[in-house]
Amino acid sequence: MIVQEAIKFFAETGFEGQTRELARRLGVTQPLLFHYFPTKEALIDRVYQEVYVSHWDPNWETLLKDRLIPLRDRMIHFYKDYERVIDNPEWVRIFLFSALKHFDIVQRYMTPVRERIFKRVCSESRIHFGLPDPRELPISEIEIELVWALHASIFYISIRKWVYSLEKPKDIDALIEVLVDSFLGEFRAAAERSIQHANQLRL
Repeated sequence: MIVQEAIKFFAETGFEGQTRELARRLGVTQPLLFHYFPTKEALIDRVYQEVYVSHWDPNWETLLKDRLIPLRDRMIHFYKDYERVIDNPEWVRIFLFSALKHFDIVQRYMTPVRERIFKRVCSESRIHFGLPDPRELPISEIEIELVWALHASIFYISIRKWVYSLEKPKDIDALIEVLVDSFLGEFRAAAERSIQHANQLRL
């Protein structure tokens, strides 16, 4: 009960919200709140586990590396599913409040996203286009940034809804397909330039 109310509370007020106010909303005393969560940071960590870690689907990583499925289909399937998970006011608002107040939620979440999703997408895109294996030539910053741009575009759909109170596009699935096609259309040329540059530096 405490955790669920804390999720709503921090999503509404940000991390400046006081535990005294949270206890009042719960109808309990502040000492009782601290009995379960000795510090505000401990409560925030539990919120992180509940909102972000518990909604991470390990099947996403399995899907993205399944080469029996065309890369475009893998990416579209992943991002449609991912968008549905993050299309949530608590997910979006806590994430942004954390970034603004320098809590480590964004860093804790995005570090595995970069390793498990961004690098995987780059690796699979290299293989799809017949480019050097990342084990032979490391993935470049430009390649990672292209995935960042795609990922951010999809995240921004939910920001428009839950932060700006603006309508989302009516056909999200069609939009995701277009965004993935755009990424794949840009990736090959950008990766080839990066690889050429890296080879020149080796000479």
